Amino acid sequence: MALKHEDTVAGAGLSAVGAAFVWFSLDIGTGARGATLPPNFFPLLCAGGLILCGVVLLIRGLRSEAGPLPQVLDLRIAVVGGLLFVFYWFFRDLDFRAGAFVLTLVTMLMFGIRSIPQLVILPLVLAFGLYFAFTRGFSLVLPTWI
Repeated sequence: MALKHEDTVAGAGLSAVGAAFVWFSLDIGTGARGATLPPNFFPLLCAGGLILCGVVLLIRGLRSEAGPLPQVLDLRIAVVGGLLFVFYWFFRDLDFRAGAFVLTLVTMLMFGIRSIPQLVILPLVLAFGLYFAFTRGFSLVLPTWI
């Protein structure tokens, strides 16, 4: 078993981030009782997915050949992770559509996408698509300003 593999580090980090998001999602609350899913259902589901992917990567890294450890923190990862932390922390106070738009836009910029049509269309489609999927499709109440 190798402890010096990039998947080991990535898997452990992803599992830790997923565990932190579970903790943050538990603070969202249960919302109104009714025939709808609680507001923290999808954040918990996403956090569980992060943990599952992290565990798979961790096991894959432990079972593979040893290699050099990757750089611990890349600027791109730090910026996107910090913005994601802010998005989760202020989820109740921010407009979901604006937050999803900014998060998508900054992520695309950090990972090198410079096409103006992509930088405009994709974040808009994603933000409003998620908003309508959650509000109309799942009858969830998301924070909005307007």
